[in-house]
Amino acid sequence: MRLAFVCLFVFVCCVGTAEAQQSARSYRVDIALDVDTQGRVAQATPSDDLPQPLAAPVQGVVSQWRFQPRLQNGVAVTARTYARVMVELVPQGSDKYGLRLKYLSNGPSLKFTRPLAYPPAMMRARAEGTVTMAAVVQPDGSLTDIRLTDSKVTAHSATSSKHAAEVFAHVMQDAMQQMQAKPEWIDGKPVASAITLPITFSLMSGPSAGNASGSAVGAASGTSN
Repeated sequence: MRLAFVCLFVFVCCVGTAEAQQSARSYRVDIALDVDTQGRVAQATPSDDLPQPLAAPVQGVVSQWRFQPRLQNGVAVTARTYARVMVELVPQGSDKYGLRLKYLSNGPSLKFTRPLAYPPAMMRARAEGTVTMAAVVQPDGSLTDIRLTDSKVTAHSATSSKHAAEVFAHVMQDAMQQMQAKPEWIDGKPVASAITLPITFSLMSGPSAGNASGSAVGAASGTSN
């Protein structure tokens, strides 16, 4: 359910010095949005990834967002979706920090239950790149129809890029089958949503180091059936 923004606010506001004394940081989080029949945000609930001192100011600005109302049989209905946002601490001078909020996408809420493992054979082959997976988040939160839709992968030695993409896709498929997902809701009922999820596998420094990046939070987008 790609609820369309009518208006989006990027804001900077002052936060306490206790938080400001820390290094500038950013948080990519999910915010559960209950949208009324007028397209207004009736309630916004950030995920636990956001530190508590930042929750209130983030909720304050998100409450000003406006969406095109969801229509069902031509009638506006309530909806629940999950917005993925980037919350950034921004230096505002001596002992002062502000917050900047950037909207990324909205759709079901997705979370990996365990870190993605970089396939050892792909490390040895120096294979890296991005694979994009598609799936359907069902009303009960399970993921079905998981499949590879696109890949941009390079590899060295005897491993082909096609084979490396298939290996990465297999890792993703296993991980997505165990994901924790929260479905979107329309008119008080959970619905199925189609999503796409790009994940980048990148080598860090040597053949024994690697990283699979692209958290499910902030990476998925989809449309409801």
